[in-house]
Amino acid sequence: MTNGVTTPEFLVGSGGMAALIREKDWSATPLGPVEAWPQSLRTTVSLCLASNFPINIIWGPAHTQIYNDGYRLLCGDSHPRALGEGYDVTWASAWPAIGGPFARALAGETTFLENQRMFLARNGYLEETFFTFSTSPIRDESGGIGGLFHPVTETTAAMLAERRMRALRDAAASFASAADAEELAGLAASTLAAFAFDLPFVLLYVLSPDGAEYRLAARTGLASGTSVSPETFAADATAPWPVVEASAGQGSINVGSIDVGSIKVGSVAALLSGTACGPYDEPPDRVVMLPVGVPGVARPPLLAVVGVSPRLPYDDAYRGFHELLAATLSAALATVRAREDERRRAEALAELDRAKTAFFSNVSHEFRTPLTLMLGPLEESLVDPDLPPAERQRVAIAHRNGRRLLRLVNSLLDFSRIEAGRVVASYEPTDLAALTADLASNFRSACERAGLSLTIDAPPLPQPVYLDHDMWEKVVLNLLSNAFKFTFEGSIRVTVHPSADGTAAEVVVADTGIGIPPGDLPRMFERFHRIEGARGRSSEGSGIGLAFVQELVTLHRGTIRAESRQGLGSVFTITIPFGDAHLPADRLGAATPSGVTSARASPFVEEALGWLPAEDSAGRAEAPVVPHNPGTRGRVLLADDNADMRAYVANLLHAAGFAVEAVTDGWVALAAARRDAPDLVLSDVMMPGLDGFGLLRALRGDPRLSDLPVILLSARAGEEARVEGLKAGADDYLTKPFAARELVARVSTTLNLARDRREAALRESEAELRALNADLERRVMERSGERGLIWQHSPDLLSIIDMPSATFERVNPAWTATLGWGMGEMEGKPYMDFVHDDDVAASAAAFERVQEGEPVRYRTRDGDWRWLSWVAVPEGEKLYSSARDVTAEREAGEAIARSEEALRQAQNMEAI
Repeated sequence: MTNGVTTPEFLVGSGGMAALIREKDWSATPLGPVEAWPQSLRTTVSLCLASNFPINIIWGPAHTQIYNDGYRLLCGDSHPRALGEGYDVTWASAWPAIGGPFARALAGETTFLENQRMFLARNGYLEETFFTFSTSPIRDESGGIGGLFHPVTETTAAMLAERRMRALRDAAASFASAADAEELAGLAASTLAAFAFDLPFVLLYVLSPDGAEYRLAARTGLASGTSVSPETFAADATAPWPVVEASAGQGSINVGSIDVGSIKVGSVAALLSGTACGPYDEPPDRVVMLPVGVPGVARPPLLAVVGVSPRLPYDDAYRGFHELLAATLSAALATVRAREDERRRAEALAELDRAKTAFFSNVSHEFRTPLTLMLGPLEESLVDPDLPPAERQRVAIAHRNGRRLLRLVNSLLDFSRIEAGRVVASYEPTDLAALTADLASNFRSACERAGLSLTIDAPPLPQPVYLDHDMWEKVVLNLLSNAFKFTFEGSIRVTVHPSADGTAAEVVVADTGIGIPPGDLPRMFERFHRIEGARGRSSEGSGIGLAFVQELVTLHRGTIRAESRQGLGSVFTITIPFGDAHLPADRLGAATPSGVTSARASPFVEEALGWLPAEDSAGRAEAPVVPHNPGTRGRVLLADDNADMRAYVANLLHAAGFAVEAVTDGWVALAAARRDAPDLVLSDVMMPGLDGFGLLRALRGDPRLSDLPVILLSARAGEEARVEGLKAGADDYLTKPFAARELVARVSTTLNLARDRREAALRESEAELRALNADLERRVMERSGERGLIWQHSPDLLSIIDMPSATFERVNPAWTATLGWGMGEMEGKPYMDFVHDDDVAASAAAFERVQEGEPVRYRTRDGDWRWLSWVAVPEGEKLYSSARDVTAEREAGEAIARSEEALRQAQNMEAI
């Protein structure tokens, strides 16, 4: 009942729309009073009100609407006016999209539209929306079409989210190719122009290099040069947009009702009035400023000013879209700046490389004159029969290393000339197999001395190969020298044969050396690339050898490739085409007799021999190992991979009264120090395998050698290198070249300081030991009645335990006699490591109580267990203990207990 009137059954319901429909005076509408409604309408309305799905019923010639609670939410401010109003009146703004389907439905055709875009004036403004709906005819009692059944689903949120995500995705993809901020702005504008419904206009300003102003770099949806889109404005401007506020906040600034310059505006639309802007007739009434910043920069390098659609509510989803757009631009800008920084670094490195090449070229020329003046007199001295042997040895060392320096200078000069394009090659027809075999054979003596086999397989080729002889010698000798340097056992094999297709000659240099790590293999022909920590006969080298070889091979229009398996060896294959068609005609010459290769190979072979520890044909030998005796000033362990340097330094120290043991690298030095600790270690920094810093760390990490004085020798000059060495723990750092008297003086000073430290520490230790012995005699040994405690000879097991770490700090020899463990095996180890697992808790509790403990089982070196009874006395963080072996007493007691138990059980049996 409603107001005394019986409610029709089809309008019964608890929803708000059911009540509203019941209360409405339908007699004032084209449908007339409810009592007069046809049954078909009644039934349809009943179904509509019972459904949770948004449904609208459109009935009669006036297309009157009746809808349920679900549909009411879609009506916005049009409700409740839309109830009883004509469908074409309520939704007139959407008629371009829905008029056609509506007309077809009235004609009897069911229509269905999915995600249909339309504009609704449901909230006081024209709003962009999306709906999926169907419109179906309803037959009345006469069989005609009485109305339409109109279920609806709004998909606006989903469609907008999809569109905005597509905009962000397309923008991110397009930004990837940006080379600078200007190009990034252009790509952003061209990409975002396709999304004008969400971004009516976009203005992208780039900060000038001096940071003084912003310049319009790109735009879309709005012409440039207007009052709101100036070409430039000051970086601290407040109009037309609040740049200062945006720059300071580094976040989005919503420009709505704010002061812009001297004009007070209630809406941005006033600023844009009369300006063509965006896809709609009306201009945006809101603008968002997106400062695109990067870390470490005060002002944002890029500033985006974007319009907000006047036909969409500025809700959280819209705001989130702008935040994601700013983040996408920021990420792209960071990538652009990183790419610009990388390009600038590359350009700087290229310029540095050119400067370095020019420097090498110039300085190499300058080196040749003094080297010539040095080598000439040295060679004259060596042929003097009256030269004393000791002097001859010193001159020979200077001569060998002068020739080595000349070879390095020539390599640098040749390399710089190649890079500068100033190398002029002369190609002549050559028996490649014979020349290569002749060059390789020069290394036979060095290989035999090193215990390697050298195999040369070079049968005659079917036709000559055009070569520059001087260049080819450098190619083969560099590859053989490299193979020898990194091969310690096995063989080196040189093979010459035609290529598989017969168009070229192939020269293969293979070894069974250490191989190349996979990560370094692609970089083997890069200039100055060296494999860190690689084990070789020497760590010396300029780092341009293989790069130089590749350049020389390329000049012959050939190729070189490297193959390697780490630990199994390396294979370098050179391919040189037959004939002369691939070479410049003006550089071809007639064949000339090849000179003697041994003279040109001599510097390479001599250097290789210098990597070997044994005596060579020139009489060079390792420095003698002089036994330490009371007459010497101390024993020095010398580590250097250069044989001449080892001999030179060892002779200097030996002449000064030091005993010297000279070794080739850090690993050998470490083993020698652990075998018999020297008084001082003198080590080169650059050595193969374990270098000087690695040796220093290993010595400092060994408790027995941690106090050993160490002096580092290095060719690295400068304060930074010295500080690095001293910070690493070296006692001194000496830069090559050094004066002989300076070396001897530094070694003497370092040894004297080390001795003073040891003597002071020994005196302090003796004083502590005397105090400890007295204290132990007074406090610990009272239980056994012993007097005159002597640590070394006490029959009790004496120990000092460091309580924070629970480790044996010191034990006396009685432990070795009882348990078999050496003192060195126990000291520094947790005392619980020696306690039986079943006794750990009891032992720990006893130590905490600091009292006489119950017997505890301790493990012997043979795996047996001994029972020890002990007492402990605390002293600060130390625990001084005395124990004795009670195994025999314990076992005897257990035997007696077992006998007594057996006797008791026998007596019980008799009683039974």
